[in-house]
Amino acid sequence: MLTGLLSYSTNGSVGKKGIETKQKMIEVMSGLLEETGYEATGLTELGKETGTPKGSLYFHFPGGKDELTRLALLHSGNQLNLFFQSILAETESPIQSIKQVFHALEERIVSSDYKKGCPIATTAMETSGSVPTVSDTCKEVYSLWLKTFETYLVGKGYTARNAKNLSLSLLSLWEGALLLAKLQKSPEPLRVAAKTAELLFKQN
Repeated sequence: MLTGLLSYSTNGSVGKKGIETKQKMIEVMSGLLEETGYEATGLTELGKETGTPKGSLYFHFPGGKDELTRLALLHSGNQLNLFFQSILAETESPIQSIKQVFHALEERIVSSDYKKGCPIATTAMETSGSVPTVSDTCKEVYSLWLKTFETYLVGKGYTARNAKNLSLSLLSLWEGALLLAKLQKSPEPLRVAAKTAELLFKQN
């Protein structure tokens, strides 16, 4: 589980309403980052989406946009990781699991009319080398996802090395496929990537 999410108590200076407002801002920011990216997401737009004044942002997030972005990415990363874990727990074999993962990613992007791809990728590309706090968070999320798949595969009898290589291959496949699917507004890249992933597992 990634760290850095809400951890303060209602017994402090921030009450239940404040906690709910902060959580709402994190969730809205995570959606905006996924659909429009870091640079295009402004605090004014966030305020309109959440119905809160700009001053509230700095009250809840003294570190400003970068702090909020970090928490929003952690939120998205944890949510998707739980999603992956639920799929892995419900399927009998690695090949079935991978098919389900790609199918779920396809359903997610198609149902959003190709607005939602990877909740991390756009921000990761924009901030790499320029906003260390944010880009480091993106790395943290990717590491969490890789660890989830590596642990699963080792539990299924794969060596640690094969599990690591296969997990990295899977992440690379679905990240590239999501980008192409979003650009082309077509599920075909994900379907081709899923078949490639299946071949990788049959060879290992």
